Amino acid sequence: MKAVVVRAPLRLALGGGGTDLPAYFRRNSGFAVSAAIARYVYVTAAPSIDGRFHLKHLTVEEVVSPRSVRHPLLRALLDLHWDDQPLELASVAEVPPGTGLGSSGAFTVCTLKALGELHAAREEQRDSGWEELEPPARDPQRLAEQACHVEIDVVGRSVGKHDQYAAAFGGVRAYEFLTDGSVTVRTLDLHERSRRALVEETGLFFLGGRRSASRLLAGVARAVRRGDRGALVLLHRAREIAEGVADALERGDLETWARLLDAQWDLKRRRAPGAVPPRADELRTIAQRAGASAVALMGAGGGGFLLCYAPGALERVRTAMRSARAHELAFALDHEGCRALETPVTVPSSSAGDYR
Repeated sequence: MKAVVVRAPLRLALGGGGTDLPAYFRRNSGFAVSAAIARYVYVTAAPSIDGRFHLKHLTVEEVVSPRSVRHPLLRALLDLHWDDQPLELASVAEVPPGTGLGSSGAFTVCTLKALGELHAAREEQRDSGWEELEPPARDPQRLAEQACHVEIDVVGRSVGKHDQYAAAFGGVRAYEFLTDGSVTVRTLDLHERSRRALVEETGLFFLGGRRSASRLLAGVARAVRRGDRGALVLLHRAREIAEGVADALERGDLETWARLLDAQWDLKRRRAPGAVPPRADELRTIAQRAGASAVALMGAGGGGFLLCYAPGALERVRTAMRSARAHELAFALDHEGCRALETPVTVPSSSAGDYR
């Protein structure tokens, strides 16, 4: 069999961060909005001919059994959704891990999809023990749910469901996390002004640093579980902001969108200690002085990327950020979600994926 190459998009979190945590949505229901971007995590998978598993992420692992894999996500994925047939699997990403663009969720979704494609190619070989396993999903809804199960229930990471869904579905969408654990997905009917604002008037800048979203969010989840009123108020507000963002983007009300996007800065600071590092505050001030109407820190915080909305001033913001050594990551919107590539692809080698 030939190798399969799968990609899953990264995402811009536009509102609702934290409300996708099970500790919150199991009691209150959550709501989040994101835009998938044409920057990707890639996974290549192929059968191995030497009887060993060859796994390449930030490090290289060569083992004879999936149970010996050190990488916790890969070990769980192979244990639950693969038989003992040896394979080679390698991952790379267009951004470093832990920088706020949902790369861990994208990696999990992408790996599941790659295993699913290999399984589909082997469907006629019925001697591989699939009767005892759940085949990896190939449709977006089941793919996202399987990825959530692996990350949250099996590996025990303190993360939500948003990133896995954004990677599986792509597009600019709203996600509602219901108290029964199900997730509804709605494609936003973007106003043309909103689409233009996202694509032409918004810049994404790397402030540096990496962090574990799971560690940052673990404190939030604990506070919610013990009924901390302050934590609940902040997450209720995050949900309200996300609902307002969805409405504003569909109506083309960019003034309201900018206000809501910018309001998340202090919300994130209050939600988790260390979520907004001094470097982020410094760059936000620089961007605002150059004309940015809104600046948001992507992901759980602690480092990563700043999203700057600067209508009529984006070039000035770019110049100011270059002077401050904050490199821009150019992007377009992704509308395909996680998919297998039908033709050979040049896979970027900027950073190996180590999504622990």
